[in-house]
Amino acid sequence: MSAYIMGITSNGGLPIFSRKKGNCENLSFSTLGSLNGVHMFGKPLNIELLNTISNDYSVGWKEFNDSLVIIGLASGCSIDVLNRLLQLVYDAVVLIAGINEIQTQRNIERLKRELRVSFPVIDRLLDSLDCGDSSNKHSSDIVGYVETILCPENHLLQGILDSFTECVDSMFSCILVNGKIAVATESWWSLHPHEVRLLTLLAVTENKDISKDIPVFLPYKSPTVAFRFVACSLISDVQVCCLCGSTPALVNIEQFAAQCFKNSTDLLKSASQCVPRNFPSSASIDSGILGLLLVNVKRKKYMMSKNPQQNSSRKTSSSSHRLDIIRTFFYQAVLNILVPNSKTWQDNNVSDDLKTDKLALDEYNEGLESYWCSEYHKCHAVKINDNILCVLYSSATPTFAMRLISKQTLNLLVSDKQVCW
Repeated sequence: MSAYIMGITSNGGLPIFSRKKGNCENLSFSTLGSLNGVHMFGKPLNIELLNTISNDYSVGWKEFNDSLVIIGLASGCSIDVLNRLLQLVYDAVVLIAGINEIQTQRNIERLKRELRVSFPVIDRLLDSLDCGDSSNKHSSDIVGYVETILCPENHLLQGILDSFTECVDSMFSCILVNGKIAVATESWWSLHPHEVRLLTLLAVTENKDISKDIPVFLPYKSPTVAFRFVACSLISDVQVCCLCGSTPALVNIEQFAAQCFKNSTDLLKSASQCVPRNFPSSASIDSGILGLLLVNVKRKKYMMSKNPQQNSSRKTSSSSHRLDIIRTFFYQAVLNILVPNSKTWQDNNVSDDLKTDKLALDEYNEGLESYWCSEYHKCHAVKINDNILCVLYSSATPTFAMRLISKQTLNLLVSDKQVCW
């Protein structure tokens, strides 16, 4: 598999950045020019080129604010997922450079240098693509959603985090365990899901064992005025992150973190041991479950578990392959059925003479369940209120029993107040 993402100025057609994933060669300048040229050709005719599909690749174009065109190519990836990625990549560019710098483009070379900070984040976003790559180290990444971890210590960590937030005179903070959000303040969750996702990736990419102090522009909340994003390491694989203004200084924030968490080392170590199960070991689930994906559609957060049966001696598919199956099921059978984007669906599928059809326009016309059955495994998804649970079952699990088991497991996970779901 392979994937490419590139940014080109709308007016001059100058390449700003280009990233790739997989064992593939870099795209030649002539190929880049052709991809941009075919998009530019339709603009004088008021024709907008959105996407196309070949035997091997899906290709998508998206222009932002008449200033930057993001082009994506990916093999084994759906157009819907690729379009979501293009938006996230643009938000990552705004996060580092700010909307004014992108729109004015006064100094292209300086813009290129500034965007180098975003490259590790864009590379991680490429891991979110459903490309069927079993070697992907980040098979749990989902486009546009934020990964969380349901530690049994979360309710205790929440109180400590609130104290730290007051010390740094901020409202936006969270604790990351192995790159996943354990707990966060309400203000942090009030940010756009793309902002939360990008800030999380900014904290864990590169060296996550050292403190970071990076100016960021929040693409939806504050695209023109920069915040300071600070991430401090508490213990190995555990970080506390916050958004603040020009004060306090980084050294003071590190002191506040050390002071607030000085008596919580054992608590943090215990929370980090929740990986890779990612939910409490005390939660007993059905023996036929091979993997879980719990999603909150309101806050766009999720928990994915590739090892729910800790003491199982059965030989099953590899952990990364299980995650890949669940993610593919979510993308293809859940995302546009149980979580439909009604506006996009209407624009793409409802003709003008049918837009008076109440059923076609009813944004609440959403599914509640979805399932797959194959020779080696079964998948089932159930939606209750704002929560969706996708479950990977062994092929031996009776199809008629999946609904009951899924609902029981969903209630078990979301009813535990200690995990702060």
